[in-house]
Amino acid sequence: MKVLTGGNLIMAKRRRLFEMSGKTMRGAVLMLLVLGLTAGLQGAESANAAKFELARTQKDILRFEGVLDSVINSAFSSNPFALVQKTKGAYLPDYGVSLSFLINIHRAVVSTPFGQLRNRDISAEMKRQRLDELKEKLIKALQENGASISRLKKNERVTIIAYIEDRNFPDEPNSNKTIVMSVLKKDLDEFGGKSDRTEEFKQRMKIVEY
Repeated sequence: MKVLTGGNLIMAKRRRLFEMSGKTMRGAVLMLLVLGLTAGLQGAESANAAKFELARTQKDILRFEGVLDSVINSAFSSNPFALVQKTKGAYLPDYGVSLSFLINIHRAVVSTPFGQLRNRDISAEMKRQRLDELKEKLIKALQENGASISRLKKNERVTIIAYIEDRNFPDEPNSNKTIVMSVLKKDLDEFGGKSDRTEEFKQRMKIVEY
């Protein structure tokens, strides 16, 4: 039987403490690795969920783009107004959805079987009336279909930006303008499909022209 002297006993105790410290250190490292792996998996799951939500939102936006294009085409189906650039939408985090399009409201040149003719029959008043009609149709489209963009937060917005291009001859005034129509998601949910509350819906909207 080996007898430990005082010095050897101290060394043995230190060795045991060192071994115990080593085990504790390895355990701590292992725990950190497990926690890191768990956090990584949770982060990946969160990122995948966010991508999935964005993909579903994009589908909603695409459907609403089609609705707005149909509205614009129906508004200008029998006159020299034209949809130059179709509606394009995008989701902006913490703001909402923005959709924009470009209209050429006055074709200065009209093609005919006999060549190109100048079109001066469109007065400023006619343009104003057409734009007013378009705004009413867009408001109706928002009220009836805006809530279909279902994954927005209540305080996010759906905004329509209409760029109005007025290409005239050099001797005619240019009156390009922009119309911005915006409404909160919570108001779309409240007034959606309720035609008897259209006036209230309009009051909740923000409409800016410049």
